[in-house]
Amino acid sequence: MKTKKIWRKSRLSESYANSFANGRTRAIYAIMFMMLAALSLASCSSDDDELQIDQLAGTWEQVYDEGVVAEGYVQYTFTPGTPSTGGDCTIYSYDVFAGGTTVQRDYALTDNGRRLAIFKGQYGGTPSEVYEYDVQRLSAKAMTWHLIGSDVLLNFKKVK
Repeated sequence: MKTKKIWRKSRLSESYANSFANGRTRAIYAIMFMMLAALSLASCSSDDDELQIDQLAGTWEQVYDEGVVAEGYVQYTFTPGTPSTGGDCTIYSYDVFAGGTTVQRDYALTDNGRRLAIFKGQYGGTPSEVYEYDVQRLSAKAMTWHLIGSDVLLNFKKVK
């Protein structure tokens, strides 16, 4: 009985050894390894990537979470300036009860280009009403901000 079990084990390991030695199996393993490596490299991104001031150019409309009923909308229109001075930001808010309101602000990228500061300029160069956002995602069609010092997360879609 013992010899039969040993024979089965040795026969089983021979069969695995022969199939691995087969060139076709090695090619399959090589392809799987390359796909895994490519996916892992593609999913990595550097936290040091800087935003470019012109990436914000255009009109972005705030998108609310599913199930949230909005009684209006908010749009941010960014007109880029220079990297050192920032640009102009027009914020348009529409409420079904109060109507529309437009506010002019300035914006700049801070913290080595990872944060967006939207502020109201003041005579003499000292800004007031500064709102700083950590830009967590920015693509050609979508953007996500996190308001610094709070748990507020804002999602946007590009409309123009």
